Amino acid sequence: MAYRMQNLKSFVPAILWLLIILVLSGYPGNHLPKLPVWQFDKLIHSIIYAILSICMAIAFNKQYVTTNNRLQIGIIIVLICVFYGGLMEILQNSIFINRSGNWYDFIANTIGAIIGVLIYPLVANFFPFNRWLGIK
Repeated sequence: MAYRMQNLKSFVPAILWLLIILVLSGYPGNHLPKLPVWQFDKLIHSIIYAILSICMAIAFNKQYVTTNNRLQIGIIIVLICVFYGGLMEILQNSIFINRSGNWYDFIANTIGAIIGVLIYPLVANFFPFNRWLGIK
């Protein structure tokens, strides 16, 4: 039972970040500050999804990654992030108030997810969740 709880515990940061993205994506657009630079918005999207993919990589690395399946796990993480980013854009376009989905946002989300998986090995030791998760 303790092992199962440890497995679930490793996904808490990723789940929390998914919820943060949901809240930020659903926040009414008329309450958001207008950004003067269009590219800055895309940079924020990329950073948010890079953090998501790093959180997911930490969770998957704790449980599922071996030397033989790193590429497959990385692809799975990127696909999950791309799906979630696409879902957020669809929800912004159809359900969330004063929000609109955007292909450029989706592309920025995807780029961020890929970058996050690629830089994970470089930044994994610096994430604040590692001690709580028992990752050395």
